[in-house]
Amino acid sequence: MLDLALDYMHILGNIDGFLVIDKDEKVVYMADNLIRQMHLEKPEDVIGENIRELIPTNNTYKILQTGEKQIGEMYFIDGYTIISNGYPIYKDGELIGAFEYDVFSNIGFLEEFMEKVNTVGDDKANIHRKKHNANKKARYSLDDMKGSGPAMTKLKSEVVAAAKSQSTVLITGETGCGKELVAHAIHKLSQRSLFHFVRVNCAAIPAELFESELFGYDEGSFTGARKGGKFGMAEIASNGTLFLDEIDNLTLHMQAKILRFLQEKEIYHVGGDFAIPVNTRVVAATNQDPRKLVEAGKMRKDFYYRLNVIEIHVPPLRERKEDIPEIAQSLVEGFNTTFEAVGSRVESIDPEVYRLLAAYDWPGNIRELSNVLERAFNRCEGKRMKPEHFDDFAKDLDLRAQKEEPLLFDENATLKEIKDQAEDYAIRRALLHNGQNITKAASALGISRQILHRKLKAQKEKSKQKVTVWHRT
Repeated sequence: MLDLALDYMHILGNIDGFLVIDKDEKVVYMADNLIRQMHLEKPEDVIGENIRELIPTNNTYKILQTGEKQIGEMYFIDGYTIISNGYPIYKDGELIGAFEYDVFSNIGFLEEFMEKVNTVGDDKANIHRKKHNANKKARYSLDDMKGSGPAMTKLKSEVVAAAKSQSTVLITGETGCGKELVAHAIHKLSQRSLFHFVRVNCAAIPAELFESELFGYDEGSFTGARKGGKFGMAEIASNGTLFLDEIDNLTLHMQAKILRFLQEKEIYHVGGDFAIPVNTRVVAATNQDPRKLVEAGKMRKDFYYRLNVIEIHVPPLRERKEDIPEIAQSLVEGFNTTFEAVGSRVESIDPEVYRLLAAYDWPGNIRELSNVLERAFNRCEGKRMKPEHFDDFAKDLDLRAQKEEPLLFDENATLKEIKDQAEDYAIRRALLHNGQNITKAASALGISRQILHRKLKAQKEKSKQKVTVWHRT
């Protein structure tokens, strides 16, 4: 039986984010769930600590300064945006401390709540509202970035760090590797996550219309201008994030305009006379090397420097093949949802499929992998995806292997270097022709699995040292 006099500590411990501080800003009590969220183990790790030092983003201490409650405050822990309420604690008319608890322990819960609120009322109005806001939300989060290998772990930590900053971000990487997903995740983890995330594809808007679309225009500024004018996307994204994709397509003239916007934090409508202050964070992306664009005169040097405050490089899929199983499983789950109406559902993927997929270098990255998997999914009539569902992909892979040109040696290579190059080349071909299966490749090479493992480890070490051991023309 519950006894409030004896069990109140257990009750408080089950309130998300509950904490109490005294008049000196020191923690008197903290719920276990908040302690764990900070990666600490027990109450003794936090009791007596100053709340500002313990959670720098938390504003409970301000209650001690004002003596008033704080409703809907935001703070951040380990990449999570938390919404909380706080109240002063008075005793005999004297302010002796304050307490706080989480209303939403994750920004995603608030978004779900707002969706429920938006469903109340007129159906037509709801449909219009949803359509209006559909392209102004970040759809992906850090959880959507699949993969747990070293490259992906590093990328995720860079995303979390960028989300804590207000600086501009430049995301680089090949086509189809997930640059937009990174931009979405940065916004969702940031303080700006409650506001708009506006996506702009710089290649999709004609150059002559780009300025009016980005910065907006006043009524009568040009023939065909909308009555009353129009807000620009930079203005709509104020307090939120503006994602400029494929910035290598921007003209030098437009780069200068955006540079001024980045530096002055203000814009001018086309045809307008007054500066409009905006608090917009810019995240940009390109599949080109920005340094080469600068060298070629296609990107202003000052524009590049202003964008490249934080640079995040998204590695291609060929450099993180260990993530292919996790990515493939996630993609197939998505297909299951999409094709659920026709009764198709794949519950597992044969391990041989992963070996087959790992034998390819994926120049189209995750986008290409998704296409290959979807094609196989449509051929799969059972619950398990098998190699036979990838027959056309396997044939293409064999054709590519047959067309490989022979290994060419450096003219100045020593006999040992030539032997090393030939051995590495032979190992790569054996793995390619045997679907990355270690046992089969070792058998084809006439060596044991253990020896092949040692040689592959040696290859990896040489690769880390950036020593070229073989090449083709």
